[in-house]
Amino acid sequence: MWLDGGVLPRRRALAPAAALVSLALAPALSGCSRAVAVEAAPQGWSKACAEVYTALPDGVAGLDRRETTAQGAAAWSGGAGGEVVVLRCGVEPLDALQTAGGCQAVGDAGAQVDWIPAEPHDGRVTWTTYGRTPAVALVMPADEAVTSSAPLDVGPAVALLPQDRTCS
Repeated sequence: MWLDGGVLPRRRALAPAAALVSLALAPALSGCSRAVAVEAAPQGWSKACAEVYTALPDGVAGLDRRETTAQGAAAWSGGAGGEVVVLRCGVEPLDALQTAGGCQAVGDAGAQVDWIPAEPHDGRVTWTTYGRTPAVALVMPADEAVTSSAPLDVGPAVALLPQDRTCS
């Protein structure tokens, strides 16, 4: 029912807004959020990252996929040690000095991805793609079983990103 000048009565105008607020707060108030907290990458919102995200597998290194709190990010967890693998698409590409530690080509000809592994820190290691924009960072336990499997498992999805350089 409209009042003079096309204005809805206040109680009707506020009812849908109150319903939206309560729906938005429901997950936060339930305390049941199982999402892995991940810091969003600067370009995590990009179309390229959306394509990578939708192509990622349900399992990585024997771990199960979980929801995350950031767009363009994925996580897998499980295992006896509570391992967590986090992928962030849209990170800044590494510069020449940051690639001095070596480059590893992982995968087959159809889904080969070049990665730059960083030195392990606090039991975790970060591998960042080389020659792809936007870049992808894969943070995982510095455990050989995980580091030998996770980059290979996400490779077909990451290979969807345009490649402009390769390991030499």
